[in-house]
Amino acid sequence: MGLFRRISDIISANLNEMTEGFEDPEKMLKQAIREMEQSIADATQETAKVLANDKLLARELANNENQAREWQRKAEQAVTAGDDNLARKALSRKQEHQKLVTALQDQLTAAQDATRILKHQLEGMKAKLAEAKRNLSTLSARNRAADFKKKMNTPSTQLDTCGTDDAFSKFERLREKVERAEAEADALAELRGNNGALDDHPLSTPDSSGDDIDDELAALKQKHQK
Repeated sequence: MGLFRRISDIISANLNEMTEGFEDPEKMLKQAIREMEQSIADATQETAKVLANDKLLARELANNENQAREWQRKAEQAVTAGDDNLARKALSRKQEHQKLVTALQDQLTAAQDATRILKHQLEGMKAKLAEAKRNLSTLSARNRAADFKKKMNTPSTQLDTCGTDDAFSKFERLREKVERAEAEADALAELRGNNGALDDHPLSTPDSSGDDIDDELAALKQKHQK
């Protein structure tokens, strides 16, 4: 029973409260699970020993009950044969076994009661262990999420985010540069096309321009004469 007293705190522990106030609750809970598994293994061995003792007591009780019945049968045979002395001896042996039967029955009853308590405690420990493993799974997921959130808020991660923004900005600048180069190329091609049109269709020739000047000069002279 000493083992179960030592591990009673594990059975009654609230695992959620156990994890509060610790720097690494996941690590602490894993350690608690390992200790619980070891305690369950020790408790299982002790319970097995108690059960084995129950079986031995039950076997001894059955043997003495059989002996008591056998000496009762022998006493009856002696009476039938008219041998009272032999009957008395048989009855004396029968009473010895009956006394043992009574004592063994009391021992077996007490042992079986203790065994039931041990079994219930062992079942409680196993249930608490299963609860701890479920809590560990949930806590591990929460811990990973918290770590990821913490990493996202660290300066190094923020620098990485800025680097990502710079990459997008660089892409936009390159896109604008390419679009501008394309626009300049289109504009240059358009200008070159207009110059070609002027060369193909001249507005005047050297001969006609001289006639025009003479006509304008004559007009001016006529105006001033008036």
